[in-house]
Amino acid sequence: MESGFASLAGVAATLFGLVLVALVFAYTTAISRIESIGDFSHFASWVWAAGFSCFLYFSCCFLISFRLMEDETWIPAIEGIVISITIFLIISLYKELYWLRIMTFEDRVQFKGLFWTQSILPVVIFIFFQVMIWIAVLQPSIKHLESAIYTALTYTIFFAAMRSVILVGASFSAIVILHNCKKNQKNQ
Repeated sequence: MESGFASLAGVAATLFGLVLVALVFAYTTAISRIESIGDFSHFASWVWAAGFSCFLYFSCCFLISFRLMEDETWIPAIEGIVISITIFLIISLYKELYWLRIMTFEDRVQFKGLFWTQSILPVVIFIFFQVMIWIAVLQPSIKHLESAIYTALTYTIFFAAMRSVILVGASFSAIVILHNCKKNQKNQ
């Protein structure tokens, strides 16, 4: 199992970098279209919170994988990591949904699809993550715990990576919508 967790840690670390590159790319694209820095403040706050959520999923996978690569597994440490990540995810998810809602006030019709996609997907992934990770952590034996955590972390990495890719696409869509909203406001 140690080599499996080493592989998971490597994948999580790689995805850290990819998420950061994608978010920087989204920010530079937004900045290239900004005429007034305040025009995109809601967008920046939303992307930051959503990116931080993805970062938290990858960091949870990385930290737990790193802990399980050791010879002895101390369950309270894993529970502490899961509790900490859960608290940060709740805060981040709240901020993400808050800024998404504020951003959609710019143009409710244009943001309708983006709003529902970016509202439902993070909540579903969060619930799935919580169910999978807590079922894994509450396993009675170390052997079952390691197997269940490996499965939970594998799915978490998959869904967090999918979420990151969708977030990048959604952020570009939001930039275009916001840019068109600002252009239409100036023309009126």
